[in-house]
Amino acid sequence: MWQIYYRILISAGKTFGLGLIFWRWLLFLPLFLGFTHFTLFLDKIFFSQYQKVKIKNPVFIIGNPRSGTSFLHNLLTQTDDFVAFKTWEIFFPALTARVLVKPIINYLIRHNLTKIMHESSGHGLYLDRVEHDEFLFIHKLDTQFLLLLSPLGLDDREYPELRLYDRQSDARRYSSVKFFQECLKRQIYYSKKEKIIAHIHFSTGRIKTLLETFPDAKFIYLVRSPQETIPSHLTLEYNTFKNQKRLDNIPKNRLKRYFKRRYLYDIELYRYFFELQQKAEILSKNLMVLPYNLLCSNLEKSFNQIENFTGIKSSDELRQAVKKQAGKQKQYRRQHRIIKLQKFGLSRKQIAEDFDFVFKEYNLEQNYQSNVTT
Repeated sequence: MWQIYYRILISAGKTFGLGLIFWRWLLFLPLFLGFTHFTLFLDKIFFSQYQKVKIKNPVFIIGNPRSGTSFLHNLLTQTDDFVAFKTWEIFFPALTARVLVKPIINYLIRHNLTKIMHESSGHGLYLDRVEHDEFLFIHKLDTQFLLLLSPLGLDDREYPELRLYDRQSDARRYSSVKFFQECLKRQIYYSKKEKIIAHIHFSTGRIKTLLETFPDAKFIYLVRSPQETIPSHLTLEYNTFKNQKRLDNIPKNRLKRYFKRRYLYDIELYRYFFELQQKAEILSKNLMVLPYNLLCSNLEKSFNQIENFTGIKSSDELRQAVKKQAGKQKQYRRQHRIIKLQKFGLSRKQIAEDFDFVFKEYNLEQNYQSNVTT
């Protein structure tokens, strides 16, 4: 883990110099991680009962970014029926830490100071809203999110171990999933609910390790046309850089290289899951493939299929919420603009060629839909 921290500093220095950004990473990250892991240790003293929690049939939502995973996760967790993490709870997974920071969080909520990133970027981020469980792996410096949120993605080196986690050493991959498991136990104890519905899209590359730890897990794989996911994902990451006010500080050659790699990593993640399916390494009892187009065109049918596959017991409130959302689907208009592929040196023809295996396997149309939910 600390080797990754060292490389973040190297990349920060090479990209931004030894200014404020470098010192922020030098000082803040070890303090943040130190606080997290110290308070996690204290949980075993002050909240030891969480260790007795059993995780049964967790539901994991996976798929390439911008495949509708956030939409589905928000849909299923909106009525608070299931175990999910709000953003501030992900930042502070330790129960002891939450006791300490809760007064500050409550103050921010009361004064409407929870916004971290606006919806116009492509993905709104708020302290008091349910968020990607994948972010938990940041506490282990073991997620693709590090390539976007830290200077690591601008490094001269690439980090395949932060993309296809199943190919890491046994010690590292099991350590991260064990950490994730312990966080889930804490959240069950904290929320007083039992059924987990977790959104871990980048952990599509961690699915084999997750199955070894959670053999009764149910994976919902969202699949959407790369003609839609690629421009949407690149736009989101571009807007994230813009939101962080980093665009003007990143050398153009490094920024260009970053998005070229990002495209290749998206191909890699699609292909990794495709090959697992081809080799039948995931049993049908553990996996449901859900086409994004079905999710949008017939939400209630999709929801019924999810219920049957996962065995979740939905409340009347959730069923009504799904029915209401189904009625809104045709009127949906996204709040952000998709950047043209040419800006990233890409074309629809190249996507069609590079992702030919995806279009054929899942019988996806090549047409780009401009009015879609992300």
